[in-house]
Amino acid sequence: MHPLPTYDHSCGAAVWGSLQVVDRLLEGHGCEDHPDQILELECQPGVGVVGENTKIPCSFKIPTEYEDFTIYEAKIKKKGQINPGFYIDNELEETAHIQLPSRTDPSLLFTNTTVSDEGDYEYRLKTSRGIIKGGFSLSVRVEYNPPVISCWPKEVINGDRVVLYCNTSGGYPAGGIHWFDNNGTNWTERATAEITERDDKLLTMSSKLNFTVTDLRPRSFRCVVLNSSFSEVGETSFDIFLNGPELFFLLTILLAMYGIPVFLLLYAVTLIIILCCRNMGPCKPAAERDAAGRDACATETPLKRRRV
Repeated sequence: MHPLPTYDHSCGAAVWGSLQVVDRLLEGHGCEDHPDQILELECQPGVGVVGENTKIPCSFKIPTEYEDFTIYEAKIKKKGQINPGFYIDNELEETAHIQLPSRTDPSLLFTNTTVSDEGDYEYRLKTSRGIIKGGFSLSVRVEYNPPVISCWPKEVINGDRVVLYCNTSGGYPAGGIHWFDNNGTNWTERATAEITERDDKLLTMSSKLNFTVTDLRPRSFRCVVLNSSFSEVGETSFDIFLNGPELFFLLTILLAMYGIPVFLLLYAVTLIIILCCRNMGPCKPAAERDAAGRDACATETPLKRRRV
């Protein structure tokens, strides 16, 4: 009597393990010629502008003689997400937010870029030469609107506590606001800043500067908007003027110091300024003075915007 054959479990496990290895090789290198060929996907970081199309340049890193291939399937997933944020198979989708324009070029196109598109992505392609994996990053930016300055109180006299507000909105990412006076002194450390997010993910930046008027000289302040790279992208100015009583008080001091001739000359100049500016509050932005047609009252610093 012959003994019954026994099943060697260790042998079966080895065969099953070998099949899994073969399967992974087929997935990673394709079922065609040159199964040992290593395929790599390289993508450059993208910088997009909100509302515009953004291209992510990608390419296959393979020898020239193996460049004949076709993309069958593409999957894109932002890191941290469970399901792919973009998937395409068989037909190219021309209306998708993320598009693969060509079956032979792995480069991607983000249409109508939004702030939510920013992040790091995983990219997986199924091609005629196997499965290829890679990744890329996308950063998003948009310029801020021109800054606007307001003042409190409207009527300023010597010894008053003055608050200047500077606001700009509609930009991304976060930047900063700096303050300078007409002498070039940086007042930013004395200001308090706040950044808030709107419903559309764009940001509003505001800064509040407090100071006390301690002399009788007119003073001008500049609000300078900086982007995330600390480059200036916009600015506007604001002038604080002396009102009538403060000017006559100044003339009294000058009379005591320099005598009647200088006093009479300055008195005449003061009357001209008061007649010109009699309806103008002492604390006004440059834009309001220009709109009211009172350019003779002060030297206005025009609004500036710079593209970076």
